[in-house]
Amino acid sequence: MSLRTLVSIVNVMVALVSGAAAAHAADAALSARPQPLAAMPIVERIKVPVGPAWLETGFGSVWVSKINSKKVLRIDPTSNQVIATIPVGSKPELGIGVGLGSVWIADTKDRSILQIDPNTNRVVHRISVNLPKETEGSIGVGADSIWVLTNDGGTDSGTLTRVDPANGKITANIKVQPQSHAAMVAFESVWVTSTGGGSVTRVDPRTNAVTAEIPVHASPRFIAAGEGSVWVLSQGDGSLARIDPLTNRVLATIDVGVPGEGGDLSIGENYVWVSAERVTLSQIDPRTNRLMRQFAGGPRDDTMRVGFGAAWIVDERHGQIWKVDLEKLSHLPSLSP
Repeated sequence: MSLRTLVSIVNVMVALVSGAAAAHAADAALSARPQPLAAMPIVERIKVPVGPAWLETGFGSVWVSKINSKKVLRIDPTSNQVIATIPVGSKPELGIGVGLGSVWIADTKDRSILQIDPNTNRVVHRISVNLPKETEGSIGVGADSIWVLTNDGGTDSGTLTRVDPANGKITANIKVQPQSHAAMVAFESVWVTSTGGGSVTRVDPRTNAVTAEIPVHASPRFIAAGEGSVWVLSQGDGSLARIDPLTNRVLATIDVGVPGEGGDLSIGENYVWVSAERVTLSQIDPRTNRLMRQFAGGPRDDTMRVGFGAAWIVDERHGQIWKVDLEKLSHLPSLSP
């Protein structure tokens, strides 16, 4: 072998090694799963009472139900200031509903639903319902009604109760799967997750009839609608199911990797967002059904909502609501496909 040939071979090998190293470095930048919490662009830490909370957005504000202090706080997303503090019941711990001109708070201890007028920031009505003691769920608001899961009829949280918000009367009790905890109104239907049954129940509010039972992965809990679909977070394996409301079929099941109790789900700013204990924020692209970014570490809190260009996250240990700038977050490295 000539010296010239040997040199050429060596040069090729060096180029190959250098290219592989560069590719590996690029892959490493993409595959950081998850990113540390310090990388998440928290631009505000709004002081609130210490302890667990629920979040919702609506009427130009972020609403926070503080369980320990028995209050609902209203935050201006522009000034990042608490602009109202509203005393409520004994245990406001089943999510917040927004719609029909009001904010709705479920109290699992007093077994009631409270109606807050956003024009006056006052409780204007209290409705008695047979709420279960379960504290992880949601209130459905829409189709001229309030929808909650109850123990009516001796069921194990297996009754979808429909309430007339005008007079507080129960207009229907609809049998659904036992151990159902979250209700949502979207796509001209009411959707209910059954943790015990591993399914999503669809109800037609015109007839109060169950029209579909859709199996999903184990222990579905939180549910949201947006981007043309219904999304369900399953606590059994930490997966996210995407349901087509036209066919009642699961279009995709996305491995978010956040199994266990707790969690939260929100749709906004053109993405799907998940929070969980120790995995503070996960971003899913509905165009590709791909997990794009994930941030882990920090507190065990898992309550989150998206709106007004930000993700709002509860830090219950320090008594803070974090405001995460989603424009800044969009410039961070994404996960590899």
